[in-house]
This record gives sequence, structure tokens and C-alpha cells, in this order.
Amino acid sequence: MPDFGLFAVLVVVAAGMLWRMSRRKSCNAEAEMRFRIYFERAMVGMAVVGVDRHWQVVNPALCNIFGYAQDALLKMTWTDLTHPDDLQVSELAFERVLRGETNGYELEKRYIRADGKVIDTFITVQAVRRDDGKVDYLLIIIEDITARLAAEKALRSSEERLRHLGDNLPESYLYQCTKTPEGDVRFIYASSGVRLIHGFEPGDLLNDPGLLFQYTDPAMLPEWRAAEQESIRTLSDFSMELRVRRADGDWGWLLVRSRPRRLPSGEIIWDGVASDITARRKAAVMLDLQARRAEVLLELPRRSNQLGEREFMQYALQQIEEITASQIAFMHFVNDDGEGIELVAWSSQTLEKYCTAAFDNHYPLSQAGLWADAVRQKMPVVINDYASAPNKHGLPAGHSRLVRLVSLPVVENGRVRMVTGVGNKDVPYTETDVESIQLISNEVWRIVDQRRAERALKIATQVVNASHVVCFRWQASAGWPVVFVSDNVTHWGYSVEKLMAGQPAFADMVHPDDLTRIVDDVSRYTAEGRDFFDQEYRLLTASGEVLWVADRTSVHRDAAGNVEFYDGVLSDVTSHKRQEKELADNLAAQRVLNKRLEEAHNQLLQSEKMASIGQLAAGIAHELNNPIGFVHSNLGTLECYLRDVMAIIDAYDKAAHDLGDDFPDRARIESLKETCDFAFIREDTVQLMAESKDGLARVRKIVQDLKNFSHVSEQEWQWADLQQGLDSTLNIVWNELKYKCKVIKEYGDIPLVYCLVSQLNQVFMNLLVNAGHAIEKDGSITLRTLMYGEHEVCIEVVDTGKGIAPEHLSRVFEPFFTTKPVGKGTGLGLSLSYGIVDRHHGRIEVASELGVGTTFRVILPIAPKNGESAGTNTEIPT
Repeated sequence: MPDFGLFAVLVVVAAGMLWRMSRRKSCNAEAEMRFRIYFERAMVGMAVVGVDRHWQVVNPALCNIFGYAQDALLKMTWTDLTHPDDLQVSELAFERVLRGETNGYELEKRYIRADGKVIDTFITVQAVRRDDGKVDYLLIIIEDITARLAAEKALRSSEERLRHLGDNLPESYLYQCTKTPEGDVRFIYASSGVRLIHGFEPGDLLNDPGLLFQYTDPAMLPEWRAAEQESIRTLSDFSMELRVRRADGDWGWLLVRSRPRRLPSGEIIWDGVASDITARRKAAVMLDLQARRAEVLLELPRRSNQLGEREFMQYALQQIEEITASQIAFMHFVNDDGEGIELVAWSSQTLEKYCTAAFDNHYPLSQAGLWADAVRQKMPVVINDYASAPNKHGLPAGHSRLVRLVSLPVVENGRVRMVTGVGNKDVPYTETDVESIQLISNEVWRIVDQRRAERALKIATQVVNASHVVCFRWQASAGWPVVFVSDNVTHWGYSVEKLMAGQPAFADMVHPDDLTRIVDDVSRYTAEGRDFFDQEYRLLTASGEVLWVADRTSVHRDAAGNVEFYDGVLSDVTSHKRQEKELADNLAAQRVLNKRLEEAHNQLLQSEKMASIGQLAAGIAHELNNPIGFVHSNLGTLECYLRDVMAIIDAYDKAAHDLGDDFPDRARIESLKETCDFAFIREDTVQLMAESKDGLARVRKIVQDLKNFSHVSEQEWQWADLQQGLDSTLNIVWNELKYKCKVIKEYGDIPLVYCLVSQLNQVFMNLLVNAGHAIEKDGSITLRTLMYGEHEVCIEVVDTGKGIAPEHLSRVFEPFFTTKPVGKGTGLGLSLSYGIVDRHHGRIEVASELGVGTTFRVILPIAPKNGESAGTNTEIPT
């Protein structure tokens, strides 16, 4: 702001001099010269304004401010240059002077320069009055303050940006503090981040600097003061990590950094920033913890090879104690029945320092205390105030006092196998502690369980090697390579190392007459999803001797259900075979019979639907043929009778016409014919007879289609028209399709095919019914036949239904696999269809897209290869 006192002096002096100049013509020339010099060289604008608001006298500085030449400016009024928004205020102040209410005023206002630019000014106005008190003229001093206001605005903007920056620093706040002569810290500024971090307002900190010390860990205050003194002494940056109480009440970490500067007065001011680094400290602690965990997990396998089981578990408990800062630790195993538990190990520290109670190693789970809730609930139990925990049991004499406790289970395949407990940490246990205990406990159980399994396997191997039972493991890949065989295979003259190297392959050990059978059996049992199966077959020893073995095989699958290994236990049953040769012959005969029965059963499955439809067709044909026959005959007779009746009526009409009015009752007869509409009856009778005969023909066609579909009398291989079979099958299933499906036939020029036509009709029926089921509301089914190369034909059934999911495409031909709702399908249709097409040495393919539709393609050879068909006449008809 301008110096108002200076302006007042200038105004008074100028007014006085001007007044004297106007009253005295004989003024001192020297004084007038000094005033003129001052007026002309002044750095501020000066002017004399009349009561009519015109400029009367202006100095060069004012001309420069307004951008007008002196002559131009003297022709204008000050209102001409005043900004319109400021004019009213200026007029009010000017009028008050004219009315004598005041002799002058000071005002900030805006003027418009000659170049149109708006300038900010500070004006001082002083009135010079005549003897009668009226205003003679007004002296005005004008200062251009545009640059100063812009600087002040920029300063305010800068301060606002700084405040905004300070208030929006993530997890931080800015501060400025100084130290009083008495040695006390005083805060000059603090941004709003104080509230987010500490929970109190910045103003609270400015009023009470000691507030921050109250929120700081007292143990760190001496170090803080020492660092502060060093910063004062050397004017070096202050930086320190402090443990402070956060706004949420928990302890956290604050990184305080500031830079000191000494003022000319000698006072030191620190400009600094305080950042909440709790998350970073936690991350660093977690990183260290993870490194410690990794070291323990890597060390456990090595220790397990060096220590006994109990010592190994005590070592693991010691590591858990160190990581969780606990004072006691223990491990229990849970019995297989889930009812009992076994105390396996206390940590060494627990036994040496805290717990001297006598205890049983085995006892029922029902007698265990709160820690056993981890077994009962199959989840970790965390008790940070054991004294107040409900339903706790009393502790035996000599047992360590419990303050805090964590007990957690190791669960395997849904069963709790082991429990680890720790206790008496100085501070409450956290989720991180639970995670550390769980990681180490899981690894301990895995190692202990593996070692026990290895010991059991070693014992079992010793027992096996001492017996005549040979154990094999074959990999489920081409050739069934041996990946394990027990040492006692040497009884048969083979070397373990060579067998595992494929010398000889296991297939070469199997008697050639049995190899195909056991391969087929293994493939079938695997496809059926069996986990175990038994086989008996002959093996050749290294010397060529033939042995009968009984093989009990276990199938091992991966998580996806794919077979990985076959584990076989082979027992030499040669002596039993020799002693029971007759029984073996009978058994072989039964196997042959069972094989035939199995084949017959498969044949029955393949034709079960066809048989039902064949029986239905035969029944329908039997029941309908006779009524259709006599109705058709009666309609023929009735047609002849009607022709005779019409002939008689025509004769009567002719006689009536010839006799004219002499014919008795002619008028009454004509009236009756007209009333009964005899002409329509005569015409409609002929049409009714034609429609009735057409209906009987359609019924006969349906019966014939049933015969063509089932071919009850044609169960042998023969040449057949597949397009006729498609039409017959479509007529049979039309009732399921007609309400929602449009059937499009795109038949090509294909020859007759040598086949079992009734079975192929069953395939067509399955495909049509499935296509109908796939269409939920409206859609189309396209039947397409065409040549497929020179020796095959192709039949396609294409629907616009909902499609088949990609994960189901590879399983659609599996027996009993179906995606239809319960009661809608058995899952055998496509499986049987696949078998029928395979029996014809053809193939069936499927392609589908969800929401678009499905295409089934049946590709069949026109004629069988030599020797492949049971038929006799395989010559292609011309």
C-alpha cells in the first residue's frame, strides 16, 4: 500500500502553493520554479481537476500512466477514463467533497488507458476551497499500483499452491518451526496432514508444540533432542525416524526431515516434511520375516536328515518361537480316528525354563483344553487374553502360566493331522504370526509324513524282497516303461537296472498269446474309471520258462483324472495252475463264454432302441393293416354304391323331366332337393371319398415307413437307399420336431450303400432327436447327403440349436455322458451310434459352436472291403 502520510503532505503542499499562486500574482519566482520542477519531475501522477471533473493541469507522469498526450488529456474528464464498474463509487466520493462533507478522500480504483488496458491505481484527492467554502479545484495524486497488485496476487496464488500442496501430500505434512530463546520449539506452520497422521488439528500443534512430543515414544526423545542440537550446531539437515502414536490409536513410524536456516536476527527456522512410513517399515519387517521364513523352510529338509524325529520337531519349534517372539511351543499329532492326540514335542526352551508338569503323551481329544479347538474347528485359534478366555480348563501343576496362545491345525485331505501351539508373546499375536506358524508347521508335517512313509516303504520293500511277490510300477505311456521293480525280480532271472532301462520291455516278458488280452483289459478297465483290477497271465522268465502270475493293479491318476502310473503286485501262481488245470480249463471256457456274453450285451445295447421301435412298428402294422384293409375295401364298395345311387337319382330326374307336371309329387321332390342342397351333396360326396382314400393312403405310408425304419425282416447286410431311410426315420420322429423345427433336405446323388439299414436308421433317429432337443423354440434342421471322395458317402445332420460347450465335445460319444436334464436322456444314444458307424467301418464327426448350432457328419464306405462284411452279396448294384 502507498505511504498515505507522504501523499497527504504532498497534497497539502501542492494545494497551498497553487492557492498562493492563484491569489498572488507577485509570488516568489524561485518558489514557483521549485514547485514546477517538483510537479514536472514527480514519479507519481499529479493533476488539478475542476468541479466540472475536467483535467486542468496534468504532469508528465500522469500522461504516461494514462497513455495520452497532455493536450488530449486536458480535453477529457476523469469520468471518461474511470472503469465503469468503479464509476459510481468515485462519483459518490467526489460529490461528498463538493457538498463540503469532507475535504478529500483516498481510493483504489481502475482507469482505462488510451490503449484499452485496464490499470489499477491508488488516488489521493484534496479539495482547495475559496473563501466562501466552495470548492475552487481539487488536487489529485495518482499512483499506478497494477504491478504491485499483480505481484500480491501472484504471492497469494503461490501461497495457496503451497498450502494446497501441503494439504494434499500423501501420508505427509509440511511444517515450519523455530526455537525460542528459552530453548522451546515453536511451530509456525503445519499443513492439514497432521490431522490424518496424528488425529489432532494443525492449530492444536501451533498452540501447543509439546503435543507432538506427547504422541512420540518417550524412549526416542533423547535421541531426537541430540539430533536437534547437532542440526543447530552445524546447520545440517535434520532427519530421524520416530515411533509415534497414530490417529487410529496404533503405534506407527514417522520420518521427520527438515533443513535449518539462520535468520539475520540469529533465530533458526526449520522447514520440513513429516511422512508416515509405517507401511514402509511394515513392508521392510515383512521382507525380513519372509527372508527368515525362507531360510527356515530351506533348512528344515537338511535338518530332517541329521536329526531324529523328535529332535527335528524341537528344532522347528525353536524356529517358530524365534520368529513369533514366543516363550513356549509344542506339537501334537492327531490319531487317524480323529478322537485321540499324541504329544510329540515341546520346544527345548519350554522344558528348560517354563514347564515342568508331568503329562501323558496320548490322551483323548475330549480332555484337551482350549488349544484343541483348532482340531475341533479345523481352523487357527488365537487367544490374546488367556486369563479372560471362557471355557478354559485348569492347568496342571508345573505347567507354564499362559498369557497368550495360538493353536493351529495342519489339515490334509480334510483331516487334521497335526497341531502346533505357541504362547506367551509379550504383545498380542497377529495374522502374520499365524501365517508364519502355518507355513513352518505344514512343511514339518510334510517332511515327517514323508520320512514315515519312506520308513514304511523301506520295511515293505524288505518284506517284499523276502517274498515271492514282485512289485512293478509302469508309466502310463507308450510301451508301459518300467519305472520301479522290486529287487526280488531276480528270482525270474532279470536285472532291476536293465528292466528299468527297457531291457527287455515289459511287453516282451508277457507270453505272446496273452499280450493282446491284457492290453485290451487294461485299456477297458482304465476307460471304465476303475482304480483297481485283477489279471492273470503268463510271463516268460529270462531263461524262457513260462510262469503264471496273478497281477493286482492299482491305477494312479493326476488331479485332472488322467492316468499316470499302474502299480502292479505280481504273485507266482504257477503251482496252483498246474494243480488245478481242469478248473483252469473250465475257467477259460467261462471266459470265452463271458466274452461272448459281453459282446452280445454290447450288441444288445447297440440295438435296444431299435428293438423297441421294431416291436412298436410290428404291433402298429399288425393292428392297423386289417382295419385299413377293410376300411379301404368298404370305401371302394361304398364308392360303387354311391355311383349306383347317383345313377338311379339321375334316372328319376330324367323321368320327372320327361313327364313334366304329370310326375307325381314333382314339386315336393324338387323342394326337398333344394332344401337339402342336393347339388352340393353330390359334388362334396365325390371329394369326401377322395379325401378319405387319401387319408388311408397316408396311414399306409406311415405303416410302411415304420417297416422301412425298423426293417424287422431285414437284419442282414444288404444294399440300401440311405435317403429313403432318412425319410422314413424323419416320418417316425416328426411328432417331436414339427412344432419347432423346419426340416430342409439337401439330398445329393449318392448310390446305394451296403449296410445294416435298420441300425443306420437308429443312428439317424438319435441324431434327429438330439437336434430337436437342441432347438429350444424355433430353428431348422438340414439333412444333407453327398459323395465323400470316390468310395464313401456322407450324411450330415445340421441344427441351429444352442450348441455344445467346447469342454463337452470330446466326451459326447462316451457311454452315459449327457448334458440333458435328468429324465431327458440316458447318454447311450451317441455312444451306440458311434458303435454302429464303427461297425460299418465308417466314422462319425461333430462340430459345434455355442449359440450357433451343431453339425454331425456320418461318413460310410459304399461297399465293404474284402472279408470285412458278414454279407454274401457285396457286389455294387447297377
